[in-house]
Amino acid sequence: MSLFTVDSNNVFGKYVEEAGTYDVIITNARLYTSNNGNKVISIDYQVLDGKYTGCPIIYADSLTWVDYPEENLTMSIKRFNSLLVACGVKDGVAIDSLEQFASALKGQKLAIEVEWKESSKDGKYYLRVLNHQKLLQDGSRPNGKTRPGSSQNERQSNFGNNRNQSAGYRQQAPQAQNSGFNSQASFNAAMPTDGQPQRPQQPQQPNADDLPF
Repeated sequence: MSLFTVDSNNVFGKYVEEAGTYDVIITNARLYTSNNGNKVISIDYQVLDGKYTGCPIIYADSLTWVDYPEENLTMSIKRFNSLLVACGVKDGVAIDSLEQFASALKGQKLAIEVEWKESSKDGKYYLRVLNHQKLLQDGSRPNGKTRPGSSQNERQSNFGNNRNQSAGYRQQAPQAQNSGFNSQASFNAAMPTDGQPQRPQQPQQPNADDLPF
């Protein structure tokens, strides 16, 4: 029996080189508190199909929950609800907390539209998620738009450089962990505590030096 088989998709340093709409799986969702006291969920993805299979799209999507005044709360609910609907969560599922929301996201599949946006921090362009959709029927659709600026067409991901190699991101098509929530019970079952209350842990905010925006 062979030790392993050579696979060009399973290498360090691969990254998404084009904007477009991609079928993805959520690989991580981090809940933290921003400097102004708002709760933020930062979501990482991995492409499921097509020419960029296995490539990460990270530090490209964050959802902020603002509950005051009332119009901001209304927009927050719509923003977070749109993500769950794209993941296939059924109508009627109640979300009890942002901790529950973040814990249950990992392994969910959806499609995301990404575009190049200039960072106010370093002036370079990085992929940013514009919206969330249900999985595409015909697979991922890169649109041919590469990173603006010829001097920036270098081997870098949304880390801003090659740090994804040292971080150990193995570019391998992930396996589905959840097929979508059909009820409150199945939503709770995706959580480590199976829906039971627990003492909340203080969320950790990502190091600002690691964020390109």
